[in-house]
Amino acid sequence: MELLERSTKAESPGVLKAGNSPKNLAYWQARKTEIAQIQQWLSDENTCLIGIEGIGGTGKSMLATKIYDEIAGFPKRFWADVSNGAGFSDVAREVLTQFGFPVPEQEAQLVEALIRCLRSGQFLLIIDNLESLLQPDRQWGSLFYGEFFQTWIESGGNSKVLVTTRERPELKGFEWLPLKGLQVDEGVALLTELGIKGNLGEFVELVDGHPLLLRLVADLLKEEYSQDPDLSRLADLGLGNLQQLLTDPQVVGVHRRENVGIVLVLDASFARLSELQKALLQNISVYRGAFDSAAVVAVLPGNSEPEIERELRNIVKRSLLVEQLNGKRRFGFQPVVLEYVRYKAGEQTQAHQRAINYYLLNVKQKPWQTKEDIQEYLEVFHHWYQLENYDSAFDVLNFCDEFLTLRGYYIDRVELYGQLVIKWQEIDDRENWNYRAALTSLGNAYNSLGEYQRAIEFHQQSLEISREIGDRNGVGSSLNNLGNAYNSLGEYQRAIEFFQQSLEISREIGDRNGVGSSLNNLGNAYKSLGEYQRAIEFFQQSLEIFMEINDRDGVGRSLGNLGNAYRSLGEYQRAIDFYQQSLEIFREIGARDGVGKSLNNLGNAYNSLGEYQRAIEFHQQSLEIKREIGDRNGIGSSLNNLGNAYDSLGEYQRAIEFFQPSLEIFMEIGDRLGVGSSLNNLGNAYNSLREYPRAIEFHQKSLEIKREIGDCNGIGSSLNNLGNAYNSLREYQRAIKFFQQSLEISREIGDCNGEGNSLIGLGNAYYSLGQYQRAIEFFQQSLEISREIGDIRGEATVWFNLGLTLEKVNRESDALGAYRNARELFQKMGLDAKVQDCNNAIERLSQPKTPVVSRRGFWAWLRWLWRWLRSWFRR
Repeated sequence: MELLERSTKAESPGVLKAGNSPKNLAYWQARKTEIAQIQQWLSDENTCLIGIEGIGGTGKSMLATKIYDEIAGFPKRFWADVSNGAGFSDVAREVLTQFGFPVPEQEAQLVEALIRCLRSGQFLLIIDNLESLLQPDRQWGSLFYGEFFQTWIESGGNSKVLVTTRERPELKGFEWLPLKGLQVDEGVALLTELGIKGNLGEFVELVDGHPLLLRLVADLLKEEYSQDPDLSRLADLGLGNLQQLLTDPQVVGVHRRENVGIVLVLDASFARLSELQKALLQNISVYRGAFDSAAVVAVLPGNSEPEIERELRNIVKRSLLVEQLNGKRRFGFQPVVLEYVRYKAGEQTQAHQRAINYYLLNVKQKPWQTKEDIQEYLEVFHHWYQLENYDSAFDVLNFCDEFLTLRGYYIDRVELYGQLVIKWQEIDDRENWNYRAALTSLGNAYNSLGEYQRAIEFHQQSLEISREIGDRNGVGSSLNNLGNAYNSLGEYQRAIEFFQQSLEISREIGDRNGVGSSLNNLGNAYKSLGEYQRAIEFFQQSLEIFMEINDRDGVGRSLGNLGNAYRSLGEYQRAIDFYQQSLEIFREIGARDGVGKSLNNLGNAYNSLGEYQRAIEFHQQSLEIKREIGDRNGIGSSLNNLGNAYDSLGEYQRAIEFFQPSLEIFMEIGDRLGVGSSLNNLGNAYNSLREYPRAIEFHQKSLEIKREIGDCNGIGSSLNNLGNAYNSLREYQRAIKFFQQSLEISREIGDCNGEGNSLIGLGNAYYSLGQYQRAIEFFQQSLEISREIGDIRGEATVWFNLGLTLEKVNRESDALGAYRNARELFQKMGLDAKVQDCNNAIERLSQPKTPVVSRRGFWAWLRWLWRWLRSWFRR
C-alpha cells in the first residue's frame, strides 16, 4: 500500500476556508529555530515567497498559525486553507475584499489585481495545504496559481506570501523551510505538559519528534490508562517493539520511511476504538469539510444523535477528530488522519449512498435564488462522482443546469461538466448520450464566458460523435451551438451555414424547440449583417413557435431580438414595447441573464430617444446583474453602453473611462464585434475632445474589424465617424467621400438611423464648403427620417444645423423657427448646453439690425454723387 503518500480523489467544486487559522495553539512548544528563520525572511526585503514543507503531521499549519497570530509588522493578514482545492479566483477575490481593494470583473485580471494589492502595502498572505493545488507531476492544477506565484516572484514587494505544503511545486524563487520533528527537549516539554511519564527523551528521539505522532500517543495513553499514562504502557498497546518496527525492512517496504511511525500509532489507536467508533470514523470519512452529528447519524443509522455526538467528542480526545465551535458544534478530520481512515474504510459505496440520501432529504425546493440553495444537490453530485457513477452525477447536475445557466454561474458549470467530460474521455464512452450532452453544456458554458474558441472545440467534439453514432438530434444541436460561437466571433456567414443545417435537421425530425432556436439564431446573424427585415421575419417565426410550445425563455429571447431589430431600424418606441415584454417574462422565470439583457436593451432605446439619464439607470442596473453572474460579455456591453450615454451628455472623459475597460474585456474574450464597437465609441469620444488624429486611428481600426467580420451596419457607422473626424480637420472633400459610402450602405441595408446620420454628415460638410443650398437639401432629408423614426436627438441636431444654414442665406425668419424647434427638443432631453446654444442663436437673430453700408454700396453712392454734382454744375 502507499498509505498517506498518495492524495485523495480531487474534490470539486473547491471550497475556500478563509479567515483566521482553525489551528489551536494549546500545548505549543518552542520551534525557536524555525520561527527565527521565518522572521529573518519576513524582514528581508529581497524575500517575498516563503514555503514550509514537510510530511503530514509535522506541524506546518501550526507553525504558520504561530507566525500568523503573533508576528509583528503586518497590519493586515489573511489565511486561506485550500485543502479542498479552492480555485484561485475564490482566493483572490476574498483577499482583495478583506484587504479593501476593488475586485475586477474578469477572472484573468485577478492575478494582476492581487499583485497590485500586495505591492501597495505590508500584508501577510498564508496559503495552507498548497499540495492540494498540485497535480501528481507537481504542476499546477490551475494556471492562475502558477501565474500568480511566478509574477509575485518577479515583482515582489513589502508584503509576504507564506505557504505550507507536503510537495514543492515546480517553481523557483521560494525560500524553503524543510520542517522536521520537534527537538528532543521540545518534544519532552510537549509530552510533559500533556501529562505523559516515562523515558520521554528516548521516545521523542525514536519518533523524530513528530508532533502529531506525539500527540496521538499521549492522547491514546491518557484515554486507555488515565491513572498512569506512562510510555511503558505502549507494550500493552502493541507498540512495545516500536523501535524495531520503525526500521524493519518489511514494514518500511509498504510505507514511506517518514510515515511508518504515524501509521503504526494510528493502527494502535484505531484498534483500541469501540466497534461503534470505528464504524463512525469510517463512514463519516466520505464527507468533505466539516459535518454535524445529524450528518453522522445519516451515514450510521441505528444510533441516536446524542449518543453519536458523545462518541464524536470521545474521538476528539484521541486527536482523531478536531472539534469546531462556530455557532453550531461541527467536527472535521486532520488531513493525515482522514487519509488513514479512508484507507481503512476501503470500499465506501454504502456510506456514499447514505450521504446521498441524507442530502436529498435536505434539499431546498424551487424557486432557488443563490448557489447556496442548491448546495445539497452539489454534494449529491460529489458523492455520485466519488462512486464513479458519472451518469447519476450528470443527472443531478442537469437538474440544476437551467438554474446555473439562468443565474449566470458559468464557471461552476465549466468545473462540474469538465470533471465528467474528462472521465468519459478516459473510458471513451462515445455512445453515452450524457457524455455528448456534457460536451455541449461545457461548450455552452465557455461560450457564455466569452471563450469562444474553447466552446467551438467542445461543440466540434459533440458534433463528430453525434454524426458517428447517427444521433440526428445531437447533430442539429451541435450545429446550432457552433453557429452561436461563430456568430459571437463575428463570422456571420459561417454561422448562418451552421444555423441553416441545424434548421433543416430540426424540421426533418420534428423538433419544434430546435426549429425555434435555429430561426432565432438565423435572425441574430442576419441582423448582424444589417439585413433587418429578413431578421424580423425569422424572429417572428421563432416567437410564434415558442409561444405555441409555451417556452417562456424562448419567448423572452425572441421578443428581445425583435426589439433589437426595430431599434436598428429606428423604431424606438416599438422596440421599447418588445423590451418591456421581454423583461417581464425574464423576471417571472428568474432568468437574471435575460433580465440584464433586457435592461441593457431598454437603456439603448432610451439613449436613442435622447433620454440619457433614464438610459444610464437601465445600464447601471444591467451592469450590476452582469457583474453578479460573471457574464463578461454582458459586462463589456453594459460598460460600452454607459459610455455612450455619458458621451451623449457631453461627459467625454467619463465616457472614455467606460469604453476603455469595455474594449479590454472584448479583446480578452475574443469578441470581435464588441472590440469594433468599443473602438468606434472611443473614436467618437476623442473626436468630441478635438483629438482628431487619435479619433481617426480608433475609427480605422474599427472599420478594419467590421469589414473582416462582414458587419454592414458597423462598416457604415465607422465610415460615418471617419467622415465626422475629417470634417473636423477641414478635409471636407475627404469627409464627403466617407459620408457618401456610409449613406450607400445604410440605404442598402435599410438602416434608417444610419441613413439620417450620413445625411447630417453630408449637410455639415457642404455647409463648411459654403454650399448652403445643397447643405439645406441634405438636412431636410435627414429631418424627414428623424421625425419618421422618432429620433429626438437627431431631429434636434438637424433643426439646429438647418438654422445655421438658413441664417447664412438670409432666411432669418425660417432660421429663427428652426432654432426654436431645436431648443424645445433639447429642453425635453435635458441638454442644458445645447439649449443655451439655441438661446444664443435666437437672441442674435432677435436683435434689431443696424444698417451697414457695404464697400460696393459705398462706391455706388460716390458714383451717384459725382453724376449729380456734374449735372448740377452744367445747369
